[in-house]
Amino acid sequence: NKGGESAFSRIELGDVTPHNIKQLKRLNQVIFPVSYNDKFYKDVLEVGELAKLGTKMLNHVLNICEKDGTFDNIYLHVQINNESAIDFYQRFGFQIIETKKNYYKRIEPADAHVLQKSLRSPCAAPSGELQKTE
Repeated sequence: NKGGESAFSRIELGDVTPHNIKQLKRLNQVIFPVSYNDKFYKDVLEVGELAKLGTKMLNHVLNICEKDGTFDNIYLHVQINNESAIDFYQRFGFQIIETKKNYYKRIEPADAHVLQKSLRSPCAAPSGELQKTE
């Protein structure tokens, strides 16, 4: 690239604010077959850094949780026939741990897989130190 321009487009993650929450709501209505209620959007505003607009959202959330160090697991729901989403999350280390019947109210199939990613390995000692036994 002779012009010196990056071949990659720049992605910036913006905060979800009261000023752009309606834009997020509209995007969700267009993209997803599920409609989220007002409480969902109220919660989005309250979680701060964990809610960002942008395609790098999942990596952003995983990085925050790992740096914070107080999160044990991350959970999410995926419609059982949404194979591309399931594959996407499995590439990030999520595993299906259960299936909830009739999770969705207005779409078929109504069942959802619950996916979990563990952020702690069960036997690892903290920060490489040997665990003390009492």
